[in-house]
Amino acid sequence: MTYEHIETFLTVVVTGSITAAAKKLFVSQSTVSSRIQQLEQELGTPLILRQKGHRNISLTNYGDSFIPIAGQWAALWKDTQNLKKTEDITILHIASVDAINNYTFVPFFKNHLENVPNIRLSINTHHSNEIYNLVENRTADIGFVFSQISYPDIVSVPIYRELMYLICHKDSPYYHGIECEKLDPKKEVFLNWGTDYKQWHDRHWSPNVFPLVQVNTGSMLQRYLDQPERWGIAPMSVITGAIRSNPNLTYYSLKEPPSPRICYEIKNRYTKVSHQAAIEAFETEIKTFVEKDENICSFESWMLQSVQL
Repeated sequence: MTYEHIETFLTVVVTGSITAAAKKLFVSQSTVSSRIQQLEQELGTPLILRQKGHRNISLTNYGDSFIPIAGQWAALWKDTQNLKKTEDITILHIASVDAINNYTFVPFFKNHLENVPNIRLSINTHHSNEIYNLVENRTADIGFVFSQISYPDIVSVPIYRELMYLICHKDSPYYHGIECEKLDPKKEVFLNWGTDYKQWHDRHWSPNVFPLVQVNTGSMLQRYLDQPERWGIAPMSVITGAIRSNPNLTYYSLKEPPSPRICYEIKNRYTKVSHQAAIEAFETEIKTFVEKDENICSFESWMLQSVQL
């Protein structure tokens, strides 16, 4: 049974005659008759009543019942052919914290869109705990976080680190190598960058002194640094993005800086088989990007020692 057989049968039904069907299909009447006979032989029963002297055809009971089946068969065949025209595209679902999605990986994501059209990205911003849950239940293919949480089915791999700096207004009285004790905590725009960072922060400023304002994203941090005395602390990728948006901002090194931030890529150890090739290609891109970006450092084993307090 071929599509030509089904198409010919349905055309005969619609036009009502062999002659009209032949004209519509641009074939001879003998071809139409031959196709119908081949279909009947394969089905093992006649579909059309052949009556001498009658130009219009009549269907047998079987032929009448076969119409909807033939229609479904033809529709499925067309759908199958359309699959050949479908692009070979894989969609990777990426879940990351705000600093990565809005600062560090923005150039990487843009470059990926231009150079790897067959791997599309669905990029979403979440808190670390949410990202772990999304990767655990395989809603997200890859997650990027700055903290390690133990999950039985999640593999965590450090991929890069970022140094932390003081960020402030250009007219601020601060300087490179400034001591933390010279910074007034009541003028701080505070963003908690994680457990290690908070422990470092509490060693230098009393946790009982509330900062000027507390925020939870890098984009919010820069909005409140519009006066000379105010200050905050952020990784270089966030600082670079902030200065790009607001040229009145600058940054300085600290005499005793917090530990570098380690970014971890997390995946479910049982990744979707259909996504494995795309994930491997994506990870190769990430490695190349990290090696070339001046704001971030490629991961080396000794970096883990720098986060020990």
